[in-house]
Parts: sequence; C-alpha cells; structure tokens
Amino acid sequence: MKPFTNEDFIKECLLAVVDSVCPEQRSDFESVSLSSRTVLRRIEDMSDNVQDSFKTRISNFVAFSLAVDESTDIKDTAQLAVFIRGVNANLQVCEEFLQLVPLRGTNTGIDICDAVLQCVDQHSLDLSRLVCVTTDGAPAMVGEKRGAASLLVRHCEAAGYTQPINMMHCIIHQESLCAKSTNLVDVMSDVVKVVNSILSRSFNHRQFQVLMDEVNVHYNDLLYFCEIRWLTLGTMLSRLCDLQQEITTFLRQKNLPHADQFSGLRWLSRLALLTDITAHLNALNMMLQGKDILVTDMYAYITTFEVKLRLWEAHMAFGQFVHFLPLAVCAPDDVDLDTCVSIVTSLREGFASCFAGVRLLAADFKLYTAPFDFSVEDAPASLQMELVELQCNGEMKAEFRTSSPLSFFRDIVLPSNNFQKYIAHVQRIVAMFGSTFCCEQLFSRMKYTKSHLRSQLSDCHLNDILLLSTSTIEPAVEILLHDKQHQQTH
Repeated sequence: MKPFTNEDFIKECLLAVVDSVCPEQRSDFESVSLSSRTVLRRIEDMSDNVQDSFKTRISNFVAFSLAVDESTDIKDTAQLAVFIRGVNANLQVCEEFLQLVPLRGTNTGIDICDAVLQCVDQHSLDLSRLVCVTTDGAPAMVGEKRGAASLLVRHCEAAGYTQPINMMHCIIHQESLCAKSTNLVDVMSDVVKVVNSILSRSFNHRQFQVLMDEVNVHYNDLLYFCEIRWLTLGTMLSRLCDLQQEITTFLRQKNLPHADQFSGLRWLSRLALLTDITAHLNALNMMLQGKDILVTDMYAYITTFEVKLRLWEAHMAFGQFVHFLPLAVCAPDDVDLDTCVSIVTSLREGFASCFAGVRLLAADFKLYTAPFDFSVEDAPASLQMELVELQCNGEMKAEFRTSSPLSFFRDIVLPSNNFQKYIAHVQRIVAMFGSTFCCEQLFSRMKYTKSHLRSQLSDCHLNDILLLSTSTIEPAVEILLHDKQHQQTH
C-alpha cells in the first residue's frame, strides 16, 4: 500500500458521520479533497510550522542535553533518533523530538557523531550550551575512544567550548542489565520449556484453555516471555505461579515433561523467589519510565531500591520473607536461604557496579534536591557563597519544605536575582536526560507508522509524521489555512 492513500476510507467514515449529524451539508464534505498529494502537502506544511516554532523555542535554551539511540525500520534502514531536553532562563523545561536521521551505510561511532552534528547544524543549536549526552550501552555509543558520545565531547572541546559535558548511560537500560543477574537459569529453562510445550502446539493450547474454563480460574491462558521486553517476564511468572496447580494437572494428563518440577516444593520455592524479585524490578522499571522525568528523581529511585536490597539481604539471612509474599507461603524447609541471599547479593553488587557512573553526579544532584542539607565545605568553590546565603535565609528554607525543588528554584529563588551561579547549576541538572526512554517510545511508534503495509514511506515523510505525533507544539492550523486555496475533489 502506498503511503497517504487511505483517503477513500477516511472520507467514507466522514460522510457516514455527516449523514447522521448534518446531512444537509453532505455536498460540502464531498467536495473536500483528500488525495494523497493533498494529504502529503498538509503534513509537510504542519511539520514545517512546528519546526519553525520549535527553533524559536530552542534558541532560548541556556542549557540542553541530547538523547540519542538507534534502531532499524521495516526496510532495515538504521534510523538514529535524536531528542533534546532544554531549559530557558526562567527554568522552563522542554523535552522534544529533534530529528530522525537515516544512516544509509555503516553505523559506527563516527557515523553516529556525524549524524548528530548534522542535526545540530540543521537546528542551529549552540554546542556551548550542551551539558549532557545520554545514550544506550551500545559500543558505538559509549566507546571511550570511538564512541559517538566521546567523539561529540571531543568535538566540543576542539571547538573551544569549556563547559563540562556529562556522558550518561541510560538508567533504564542499566536497570534492565542488572535485572538479568537475578535469572535462575535452571528455573527459567524449565519455565520456558513448559510454556512453549503448551502454547506452541495448537492442540495442547486449546485443551489447556478448555481446562482453564472448566476450573473457572481468573486467567484462561499463559503468556510468552520476550527477552527484549523485560516487563513480560514478571507478568508471565506471576501468572505461572497463580496457575501452578492447573499447569501441574495438565502436564500430568498429557504426560508432558517437567510435571515433577511443578509439583516439587524445592523447585516451586525457587520459582517463587524469581517471581518476587522480578515483580520488584518491574515496579522499579515502571517508575523510571515516562516523559519529563528529572534525572534526580530517577537517581533517587535507584538509590531507594539499593537500600531495599540491603534490607532484603539482611532479612533473608534470617529466613524472613515479609516483603516476598509468594516465597513467604512456602514451608521453611523448602526454601534454600543460601540461594535467596546470593541472588539478592548479586543484584545489589550489580546495581553498585552499573550505576557507578551516575553516582559520580550524586553531589551535584544533592545541591539541587537538598540544598539546605548540603555541607558548604563540600560544595564547589563557585557556589559556596551563594549556598551560605541560601541556607541562612529562613523564609526560603520554609518555602523549600512545601514545594518541589524545581518549583522552589523557579518561583522563589530565581525572582530574587541573588543566586545566579546557583541557578546556572540548577539549569544544568534539570536539562539532563536520565534515559533514552523517549527514543525507545519513538521507535515503537515508528514500527506502526512505517509498517509492512507502508514500507515505501520516505525518510523525510517518516520524520514529519513522527514529529507531528510526538511534539507538544501544536501546528498553527488557522494560519496555515488562511494561506491555502480550497480545492474541490475531482
């Protein structure tokens, strides 16, 4: 199917609504042109209008960061997604899709860096205001010598820009990497084989669904686990635990393997442990997702989870499972405490190792989130005098207790005009990307936009559609219509 050729269906739906609401105006709606060329031109006009408005907005940024990630579309073209997060002098934060850049040849660190610089030039961005580059963990992105982020930083240094630029590894991606350390390989192997033996064979699958209907359970089916979609593991394991008795019955009726494991109390306790840990990790992952989440909030979620891990480790050493409900119902003799402790310990050590980079910014984050609890001696020399004045201001200290840090600095500190260096530090922090979630979300939208039904969609039109569907800036439709001449359909 060619792109923008759905006008017949859209017009049919439109006329059906008109016939019900205002049939006397049917002729007016019938004359509306919805040809592929007309739709294409309107999309281009709206995209250009949004781009113009956005360029005006980003010209006011005093600090900004870039989130960069790469994926392939349905035609195996490497597409580089670039997002920008910036803040103006009034501490107004803006996070927007910048551009989708196709990489036709190789996608090495040099290629990605060149594509980002091309995008920067097209949008007239001032790299002297760049404070952070956030990428996923691919070697082409994070390589110390030839990674795209490192090359971009060195390009800025060669251009004479002296501001510090942080290279951030996506916090969500790191959390997912840590989560894999909890994988009890033997348990997961049995689980996957059982699920596949039921779902991959049509006859078995139908019989299992019939059994679920007969016993009238809450779920009537199992779920597959997709490794690239980490959250599906928690959902699958939770359902597997709830249907454990029904699965055991079905496996024995069909004389399928692994029936003994699903009735073995020792194995079930390990399954309960894996289910509990995965549920906690899924909850953390969900908190880290979303648009406009400050990097300081994401770091707080990570440090909070690390405290929980230390608590669980201490509890499990004494056989206490108050925070692990499926595991708590298992008999004490069926639970291997050494395995429980080792899993949590491995997870805690993984978090400590993976987040060592972002932990280097902990002091900078605390200057923003807890300025009244920060030791003046530990603050940068350029901020010490203003920090003293801030901490000694009782009125501001009272206001801080009842407002968020961003609202406090924007509405209370900024209007005083007495803390310019401190405000500059705050601007750097709130402009940082903590993850590439926005890029991943865009790629999901790209898969639906440029699908096997619309695989001929050009790169520039794909960029226009994604811009209009993701941007918070609305096109000035009234202004665009004023300059257009009405064309009747032929």
